[in-house]
Amino acid sequence: MPVWNGERYLAEAIESILTQTFQDFEFLILDDGSTDSTPEILTRFAKADSRIRVIPLNHEGIVVALNRGVSEAKSEWIARMDCDDIAHSRRFELQMAALKANPQAVVCYTGVRLIGDPAYMARQQRFPRSKAMVALRLCYQSPIVHPSVVFSKAAFAKAGSYRAEERHAEDYGLWGRLLPFGDFIGLPKPLLSFRIHQGSISKQKAETQLNLTRKIAIRHCQLFMSLNAVEAEKSHLAIISEKSDNGLRDWFWFLYKCLPRMKWQSLEIWAWAVKQSTSRIGKVG
Repeated sequence: MPVWNGERYLAEAIESILTQTFQDFEFLILDDGSTDSTPEILTRFAKADSRIRVIPLNHEGIVVALNRGVSEAKSEWIARMDCDDIAHSRRFELQMAALKANPQAVVCYTGVRLIGDPAYMARQQRFPRSKAMVALRLCYQSPIVHPSVVFSKAAFAKAGSYRAEERHAEDYGLWGRLLPFGDFIGLPKPLLSFRIHQGSISKQKAETQLNLTRKIAIRHCQLFMSLNAVEAEKSHLAIISEKSDNGLRDWFWFLYKCLPRMKWQSLEIWAWAVKQSTSRIGKVG
């Protein structure tokens, strides 16, 4: 769990981890140069629970903190957590059980419950249940809430870790690079209360995120559907296109030329395609 000046919600986040029904873990907290009361809060909790290890850092940013945390971890599985969210008490128990039951899995993600300021909340998208749907969604948005995941440390290293050039969208890039290394297991039950507020990184860095996610989405289109650079950009635009005749033509080009070439297939992605087609035809009509 990285934290930088997170005093407001920090205690609640820590307590939600310490009270997990699955108790066999170490809790690494990366203090990224906090100047508020965060260090004092962390010291108090660390004295009370030997599973907590606080790692103080100079303020070098989220990517440095995350990579340091993974490198310091002793376990083969890494659970992500943010300092302003709340984990369901059975989160680790259910995720570890799912991973044990699926030996080919490298990521387990869960549903979330949104909490916080309604003014900053976007409508939640349908939960992706198949690896194919995760891949398809990665071609236009990140379908996985970062602090809901447990992932393989070995697969993470093979995928190239978090990348500095993807800062503020570091998870979005990582999911695409992890997909080739194994299965993604989704648990629809909301096992994390994900806090949305004005101070969220995602809100503070919205413009930076938008530019980065567009580049990453196009890269995913290119990789997952074996497209060239021009086709990948056209494919991405076809998925996100607004109401227009040209948009509809590009959409059917995507259905005919691109979607059948996805590396992973499922009924879920074709059901999505049918629903999208019906909606788009209705809007143009």
